[in-house]
This record gives sequence, C-alpha cells and structure tokens, in this order.
Amino acid sequence: MTSRARRRSWALALVLIGCGLLSCAHVDEGSGGGFGRNSAEARITHLISDGQFAQAEALVAESTSSGLIEQAAATAFRRQIADLSMKLGEIPARLQRVPSFPSRLKDFTRHELQKMYDAENFSIGTKKELQTALKLLKDVAKDNSRLLQKL
Repeated sequence: MTSRARRRSWALALVLIGCGLLSCAHVDEGSGGGFGRNSAEARITHLISDGQFAQAEALVAESTSSGLIEQAAATAFRRQIADLSMKLGEIPARLQRVPSFPSRLKDFTRHELQKMYDAENFSIGTKKELQTALKLLKDVAKDNSRLLQKL
C-alpha cells in the first residue's frame, strides 16, 4: 500500500469516527438536556455511590438552581441520598423490636452495611445480621417512597 493510499484510508477512518461521534451526541431523553445535565447527573451518581452524601446533596442543590438537572431528578437523588444515609438505629421502633434485630449495627448507614455485605466483611456482624439490617432499611425506604407517592 502506498503512502497516499494509507493517508486516504486514515482520512476515511477519521471521517467515519467523526460521523459516529456526532450521531452519539444526542440529547438523553430522561434527563432533559445536553452535556451539562448528563455530567452533573453522572457526578452526583458517583458521589452517592462513594457515600459522599453531603457533597452530593450540595451538587444536587447547585445543579437544580442552575437548571442542569430537572426538579424530578433532584427529588429522586434526594430520596436516594436519604435512603442510603439512614442509620439502622433511625428506623421506626416497631421494626427495632424484631426478634433478630442486629442492635450492634444500629450506628451504621444502609450504604455502609451494603459495602460490608458486598465485600463479605463480617467482622462487625454476621452475614445473617447484615442481611436482616439491609432488609429492614430497604423496607423502610420502600414504605417512605409509597408515602411520598400518595402525597
């Protein structure tokens, strides 16, 4: 292959890549906007997954006020932050009276308990205790979501 033919094939490849990139630069239907919205939502999601709830909450407030994310997305992020940052000791008293309630885990958040469970770190609680704690916290989050939907 001559150098001229090689340059043409590279030029064609670059044109095709450029066309592919342009076709991917569409607006995401669920988030309501362009690159700023997607990057703000991605950053918030990353902060939440890292357990950095205060920073995520601040970014949600800032992104909402500047129009980078819609109010519905902000509400969903706030609900997710509230669910993951709830400590086991904060659930309703009726659930804390469950016979197998793992009281030694009451100072841990759902996020922390999930990380321990996923990493199979059973140094603080047994696998069964972590499962019970996570189930109780998920049930509370589900009940709270139902209540909010009724309002």
